Formats: sequence, C-alpha cells, structure tokens
Amino acid sequence: MPYLLLLVNFQISDETEFSRQFSKVGAKALGKPEEDITTNITYNRSVVPGSFAFGLTIVGLGHLDSEAKEECKAVFHKFFTRKLGVPKDRGFIHFHNPAYLGPAI
Repeated sequence: MPYLLLLVNFQISDETEFSRQFSKVGAKALGKPEEDITTNITYNRSVVPGSFAFGLTIVGLGHLDSEAKEECKAVFHKFFTRKLGVPKDRGFIHFHNPAYLGPAI
C-alpha cells in the first residue's frame, strides 16, 4: 500500500480537497486502487524560502523500473504545477521501497 509523504513550504488553502485529489492522482500514477493510497501532507515553516517548494517521498511500491519512476514523476510534477503553481525544478520526488521484513509481530 503506497504511502505518499508530501512536505511543502507553503500553506495549501483547502488541504482536505487537495488531499482527495492528490490521492486520486497517486492511485492513477502508481496503478493502485485509491483506497490503498495513504497521504500525509506536512507544511514545514522552517524550510528556507527560495530553496525548494515541495518534497514528495513515495513509500512501499514494490519494484518500479527507471521508466515507470520517470512516468510517475511526470504525473506528479504536472499535478503540482497545475494545482499549486509549483514548477518541477522547485521540488523533488523520492521513491523508497523498504525491504519486506515479514508480518508485524
């Protein structure tokens, strides 16, 4: 189940609606059911203005090849540009696939 952790250095006006849209875009980009997507959006006031506008970490995807990662990045960058007005050179997207350790005990 993918977990989308978004860190921004600005406030999102309607965070609830943005989160709904973000979840839908994530599901489509990752080819997963929307009910499997978990989002976490954090406004970080301590980020220096002018550095980056967002950081997105996508956790728990299984294996994605380089081409699939680039396609996902393109979808998310387009969404952030359209919804937040943030160009792709003002943020980063990181894919993290923690090793499967077995069921929780």
